Amino acid sequence: MAIALSGEISFTPLADVLEQLRQRKATGTLTVRGGDLAKCIYLKSGQIVFATSTDVHDRLGEILVKTGTLKRENLEYALTLSKKSGGMKKLGAILVENGLVAPKDLFNGLKAQVKDIIFSLFLLSEGNFQFEERLPSDLIQLQINFQDLIAEIIQRIKQGA
Repeated sequence: MAIALSGEISFTPLADVLEQLRQRKATGTLTVRGGDLAKCIYLKSGQIVFATSTDVHDRLGEILVKTGTLKRENLEYALTLSKKSGGMKKLGAILVENGLVAPKDLFNGLKAQVKDIIFSLFLLSEGNFQFEERLPSDLIQLQINFQDLIAEIIQRIKQGA
């Protein structure tokens, strides 16, 4: 059964949309647009497996610098290498291959990135959303516990993070 889901987040809160997709065990991409930004949450069998964003603050390198995992100058070096490859190599691969980040730290950075992107969506009061039953073929799939994620988001909102 195809799932058609779209609307305005001012009328249908994101938490309700995600819960509906979780209950339906949906697989696909939930895209949320607000202003010039677009953020996507990828689900497989109702579980969040990844998220992406067009916001520069949500980029993996910025998250790794913010968490102290990567120095700014090392990020700049890796970005230069990425440009030289013509964008053929993902930043994470470049960071690990050049010994700038350990694989475990990259994995933790990816999880932090996904959580930050989703958290930022819960702060939006205006925008629209659309769910499509398709996933990118090159998607990195993380296992993120839905209930733990919601509990963490609620805690962060209470703390004013």
